[in-house]
Amino acid sequence: MNFKFSLDISSKKFNCPSCAKKRFVRYVDNETKNYLSDEFGRCDRESSCGYHLPPTSNPTLVDSSTIKPLQPISTIDSRFVSASETKYDENYLFQYLTQHFKKEEILQCFKKYRVGTSKHWKGATVFWQIDQNNKVRSGKIMLINPRTGKRVKEPFPHINWVHKVLGLQDYNLKQCLFGEHLVAKSLQPLANKPTIAIVESEKTAITMSLFLKNTLWVATGSKQNLKHELLQSLKNYNIILFPDCGEYEDWNKKTLELTKLGYTIKCSKLLEGCNYTTGTDLDDIYFNLNEKSKTEITNEFQLSETEKQLQRIATKNPLIIELIKTFDLIDEKGGGIRTDLLT
Repeated sequence: MNFKFSLDISSKKFNCPSCAKKRFVRYVDNETKNYLSDEFGRCDRESSCGYHLPPTSNPTLVDSSTIKPLQPISTIDSRFVSASETKYDENYLFQYLTQHFKKEEILQCFKKYRVGTSKHWKGATVFWQIDQNNKVRSGKIMLINPRTGKRVKEPFPHINWVHKVLGLQDYNLKQCLFGEHLVAKSLQPLANKPTIAIVESEKTAITMSLFLKNTLWVATGSKQNLKHELLQSLKNYNIILFPDCGEYEDWNKKTLELTKLGYTIKCSKLLEGCNYTTGTDLDDIYFNLNEKSKTEITNEFQLSETEKQLQRIATKNPLIIELIKTFDLIDEKGGGIRTDLLT
């Protein structure tokens, strides 16, 4: 039987989009002999990574009658990022944050996340999307009200992309998480991995990283971007989602889907049941929370007894975690691991 796609039979290997190791075999179009887009393939580290994304997982990839490889992912020269890391006193987001934080703290945070200033609109901010391999996918330009911290939407939504402003032709934008470049590449047992918090808005990620400095905050950029393709670099981390008010059901449904793909992930209900309007995000309310409520947010990062058990086991032998997931050894009713079955 002749197949339209197949895994490359040569010895050539690429960096895996999940574990970043050079053990990734890409899919080839057997008619054109060209590689498909670089997310389609299989990592041969089956026990420690297990990433496999066949082209059939994306039915919109190709026309049903003729299949063509996708265009390579476009990137922007990192010199544009460096050039934008200036004039923060003129940056409206920076001005807004100075109402609540010290300038030195904000500067340190901006440098960490590679936040830029754009002259596209006076006071505009650039949220650069830099992937785990330090490739600049593009930058999202947004104008923030310096008094309220809200995005300027009148007389039109003030949002644009750097590659469009630069007039780059045939640009194939494939987004990544805002803050993805801060994710460590080295693979370690799950027990040694920190918890990464995911929010929707880039501004929320910046603000919450100023509030809770010991947690890495990243942003999807939109609620639709919460998907496997965007989260691959976080697969070996503990993940907690903080959806905007009114978005819990949608993000929790995606949480269950991601769990089946091997993610260690949970979705916070913190903003559900509040008297806030739909779309309100975490940093919108954090300034007004009392200490008890702020403690509740901090408690979201505490591990359950089951998670603590998993971490203790992973310290001794990380492969047992795969065994637990494979044979579904979590006792949901008892709130623990079926260690009797493991024995």
